[in-house]
Formats: sequence, C-alpha cells, structure tokens
Amino acid sequence: MGADLELESRWEDLLLLLDEGKVVPVIGRDLLEIGVNGRKVRLYSHLAERLAARLDVDAADLPAQDPLNAVACRYIERGGRSSRVYTTLKSVMPSPDELDLPESLVKLARIESLRLFVSTTFDPLLEAALNRTRFDGRAGTTTFSWNPRDVEDLPAGWRDRCRAVVFHLLGRLSATPDYAVTEADVLEFMHVLQSETRGPGVLFDELRQHQLLLIGCSFPDWLTRFLVRIAQGDSDAARDRSDLVADDTVRSDSRLVYFLTKFAGCQVFPGGPTEFVDELHERWLRAHPAKEAGEVEVTVDPQAPSAAATDMVEGAIFLSYASEDRPAVERIRAELERQGMDVWFDRDDLRGGDAYETMIRRNIRRSSLFLAIISGHSLIQQPRFFRKEWRAALDRAEMFPDNWPFIFPVVIDATQPYAAEGLPEKFTGLQWMKLPDGQCTDEFLNTVRDAFRNAQRLASR
Repeated sequence: MGADLELESRWEDLLLLLDEGKVVPVIGRDLLEIGVNGRKVRLYSHLAERLAARLDVDAADLPAQDPLNAVACRYIERGGRSSRVYTTLKSVMPSPDELDLPESLVKLARIESLRLFVSTTFDPLLEAALNRTRFDGRAGTTTFSWNPRDVEDLPAGWRDRCRAVVFHLLGRLSATPDYAVTEADVLEFMHVLQSETRGPGVLFDELRQHQLLLIGCSFPDWLTRFLVRIAQGDSDAARDRSDLVADDTVRSDSRLVYFLTKFAGCQVFPGGPTEFVDELHERWLRAHPAKEAGEVEVTVDPQAPSAAATDMVEGAIFLSYASEDRPAVERIRAELERQGMDVWFDRDDLRGGDAYETMIRRNIRRSSLFLAIISGHSLIQQPRFFRKEWRAALDRAEMFPDNWPFIFPVVIDATQPYAAEGLPEKFTGLQWMKLPDGQCTDEFLNTVRDAFRNAQRLASR
C-alpha cells in the first residue's frame, strides 16, 4: 500500500513538472517498434538484418541487446572497411514516410509541454513523429546532432526560436562515420563528451536544470551510470534531483538499480519503457481533457529559420540555385542521394531575416562541396539570395588546400562561361559541368562522388 502511494505521488510530481516545462526526455532505441510484414519489430533489429544481408554477414544468433554492433564487428573482423558500415546503413534505413511511426514516439510528441528531446539513436523517427503530430507534416522540428568532429550545441536563446527540438547526442544517420554504431563508437563519443571545450555545454546546462526521463535507452551498466553522471553535473546538486528511468535493461540489473536509486537520486519505473509512455500519455490526457489525440496546436513563427535550414548533416553537399530551377535541382539531388551522398538544399520558400541568413552561412561552413547551379535564371540582374550563398562559398573556399576542390559550377542550360555576366570571376575560371535540365551523367556522378569521398577522408584526419 505504501509503495502504491509513493508511486502515485511520483506521478503527480512528474505531471506538475511537465506543466511547468521542466522535463526533458532522453529517448532510446527500445521505443522504436515498427511494423514489418504485419508484425511489430524493433527498428534496430530490423536494420541489423538488412545491414547483414547487404554486407553478406552471418546474421545468426544476433544479440537482442545490440544487434547492429554485432553485425558491424563481424564485418570488420573479416577485413571489411569500417566506413562501408555507415554508408550501407544509411542506404538500408527506410524513409519515415514508408513506416508506421512508433506509437510511443507519437504519444510523447502529443505532450506539448515537452520542447526539448534528447535522442540516443541516429534515426529520424522522433523528428518525423513531432513533425506529423505538431506541424501537420511540415518540417517544424529543429534538429541538432553532436559528434566528436562536429561540436554542435544548442544555440543560446533556442527557446525563443525553436518550437520543438531533437538533439542527437550520439550523432545522426549519415553516409560518413559521424554517428555511433559500434561499442567503440559509443566509447569515443562518451570520452569527448567530457571535454569542457568540445562537449555541448548549453545542452548539458539544460539537462542539469530539468528532470530527465531516460526511456528505453537500453544501455549497459557502465554507460547508464556515465550518462546519468554527466547529465547531472555536480554531485551535490544531484542530490536534489529525481530523474526517472524506464528501461528493461536497467530494471533487470539489481546492482544498477541500487546505484541509481541510492547514489544518483533516480527513480526506476517498475514497468518497461512502452508501458511508461502509455501511462504518462494517459495521465497527461486526463489532466488536460481538452487535448484530444491529434489536437496539439503548435504555431510556427514565420520569422524563425525553417527547420530545413538547420537540418544538415556535417559534410553534406550544398546545392545553391535560383528558385526557378528547382525541378532540375530536385533531379540532381535525388540522383546524388541514390549514390549514397548526403545532400542539402532549401526545401521551403526562402525566408528573410538575420537568423535565416546565419543558418544558411553555417550550413555552407559545414558542407564538404558546394554545387552552384547555373542557368539563365541565375544571371537575372535582380537582387537574389543565392548570390549571398555564392559569396559565403567563395570565402570558405579560401580556407581549403589546393588539392581540395570545394566549388563546382553546374550549368543546366545553354549558358556559357564567357557570356555569363554577373557571375563571380572565380566561377568562370573553374571547370563547368554540363547537366541539361538536371539530367546527371556518369562523368558528373563519378567526379562528385570522388570529391565527396576525398573530402570525408581529409576531414577525418
């Protein structure tokens, strides 16, 4: 009886903190159940099977705890290139549009007081759930991704500009090794996260000021202890906290439960992660009867930078173009992505404002290649935003060594370099690639692929 009263009291406290916006969920892979051939499976088990088939790796007896790590290790142990694991994994990841989104993610997305979500997974499903639930399918969620090479952090004042944020603490799906797949990757991430200069300091400040909900992270003992410790900060401050853990792996480890409850001030939910989310969602709806499922209203500030402007993988290819040429650019983008390359371009109408321009410049600084799409539309003698992109790309190109080509002019009509008035002089001196109406040639794809891979190799050094 006493235990029931204590649990009920914990729920009441959690709902109060939710209403005040003082809760941050930390989401793990055990919440990612998808439908495959009429049955529910864990996303990462499904990815492990697809990865094993593509890499011709024996998928027998894969451990339920971390099947992707097992597939990657088996492939590397037999002499496979580790970089291929990441490119292949990206190619076998289904698009969120092809999946029934995990119900647990949708239920969490409906709790509108949750603004910041920390993801320990690399997939885009949480972002997709937020976009579908809160923004009617539009790209309203702002996504950040930290890895040891890219020290991305929450920007100061993010609450004034972002309606919903997903922060990928262990990297985000990419064709490059910028996200954690193996245990060695996780260890490297955890090591660098401790750095005062390279860790996401603003994010950690947010975590220390909020109650954490660690839901379905399924981490081993040492990693759970480490993550809780690094998020809580000073041990004296941790005594006043009451973070909550809902995780099957943790619940089955009595020694870990003892550490979390006695020394880290955590509460361990008696059920599994999906059961926790179900009950949390149900209790939140009862406390907010006007909020029926699917009726969460989140307005989008028209002056805020679009999510597309921030949502760029480190080292992606930046496509700069006149808006009239978008159909041709879509064809180029689709073909490059089919070849396993990360590509970014503005998917919305260009928005004004200093914040938007700052985001665009930042993405150009993070890109590995800059494709300037040239046509008669880009020569029109009118003020156009893409010219700011050109200038930013020229500034960035000055930083690269001579063996690292960065800017690639791509002409999609009959425009000739010698007749192209208004183009930067350095553009006319570069080798132009001709793709009539955006139809990619083998020569173009091979050239860009080689340059993209070379850029990744140089960056990794």
